[in-house]
Amino acid sequence: MRFVLPKGRLLKGSLEVLRKAGYDVQKPGKRRLIEGFNGNEVLIARAFDVPVYVEHGVDVGISGSDVVEERKSDVFVPLELPFGKCRLSLAMPRERVVSPEEMDGYRVATKYENITREYFSKLGVEVEILKLSGSVELAPKVGIADAIVDIVETGETLRANGLVEVEKVMDVSAQLLVNRISQKTKFEEINELVFSIKEVIENEL
Repeated sequence: MRFVLPKGRLLKGSLEVLRKAGYDVQKPGKRRLIEGFNGNEVLIARAFDVPVYVEHGVDVGISGSDVVEERKSDVFVPLELPFGKCRLSLAMPRERVVSPEEMDGYRVATKYENITREYFSKLGVEVEILKLSGSVELAPKVGIADAIVDIVETGETLRANGLVEVEKVMDVSAQLLVNRISQKTKFEEINELVFSIKEVIENEL
């Protein structure tokens, strides 16, 4: 099987849960993005690209639920995993806080364009979305946005940039993703993987 794992904050937990489930995966060396193990392959990709790889042919991946929701990728999600828990929230400068319902005409900076648009659309509020891929917390600080929608874990980054969390948009956790064709053509292997990881999760709870 081919696995695709995310660079960044979810990589350690991803490697750990797979190893505990009996898949002795190794993180590729610094200059390599693919590593072989026991006839399997592990690819390391940007977190935002993992669901795309799985949708288009890689058998299994691990990704945050925020990315799956944002990408709208057509993948099968058999398990929520016990790490990577945080939230996607609306935040704004502490001295200019208003309720989301009062944000008509505001400019919101985010990596999560689709989720943000849906969130405000449900409220019946029209905002301008400024899509950024870097540190979105800087946008209100330099005056190019009124608010942000971003991942919050401890809230320290928000506080350091003079921002406060106004409302949670969605809870986020790591998820196991399976390619829909692999789910059928490699049914036994995929099933074995899912049940092994499920057992690891249940033993740790």
